[in-house]
Amino acid sequence: FTNYNHPNLGIAATKVIESLGYRVVLPPVRCCGRPMLSKGMIDKARANALTNIDRIYAYVRRGAKLVGLEPSCILSFKDDYVDLVDDDPRARAISDNTMLIEEFFVQAQAEGARPEFKIAPGRVLFHGHCHQKALVGTGPAMEVLRSIPGCDPKEIQSGCCGMAGSFGFETEHYDVSLKIGEQTLFPAIRSHNGDFQVVSEGVSCRQQIEHGTGHVAKHLVEV
Repeated sequence: FTNYNHPNLGIAATKVIESLGYRVVLPPVRCCGRPMLSKGMIDKARANALTNIDRIYAYVRRGAKLVGLEPSCILSFKDDYVDLVDDDPRARAISDNTMLIEEFFVQAQAEGARPEFKIAPGRVLFHGHCHQKALVGTGPAMEVLRSIPGCDPKEIQSGCCGMAGSFGFETEHYDVSLKIGEQTLFPAIRSHNGDFQVVSEGVSCRQQIEHGTGHVAKHLVEV
């Protein structure tokens, strides 16, 4: 999805990780399987999981970390795969070494990396992705934002954006999707004046935010 729809995010992530002193490897993986799971296609998701485990385990065994940008995608490797392949020890090893970009960033700083920031982001409103909140929390992302000089971050106390993967794209769910966004997320963004950025790591969240408020949200890695 990053390669074909938002390559700028993959490029940004590579620059960030390399600037911290690490080498980036792009393993030849298939789709994570999350879109299949959301439609009940468990066998196909399991087949993709097994292929990805075969292709990634060798890197993890040598000490690599699996780092991702899209919460639902990367957290499938961390959470779903262990169940899909009946607790294969390789899946557990991958799970233990899988993380979102902000978790890697925080870990790198703890290990001595000293990132240099060139732009002061100013005011930032952060919306957490549901999958991210459930399995990781928004703490690491907020920690990264607070570490950037000239960044004034605030987390939006919101529930689901309403898009929920492909849910909001479907005609029969469109109105419900917008009503969900109007519960807390959209009004919270509209209530702010002046210069500010909206940040969210879920691609569906960013699409919904732009559609519902007109604000073009960024991924954390862009900031």
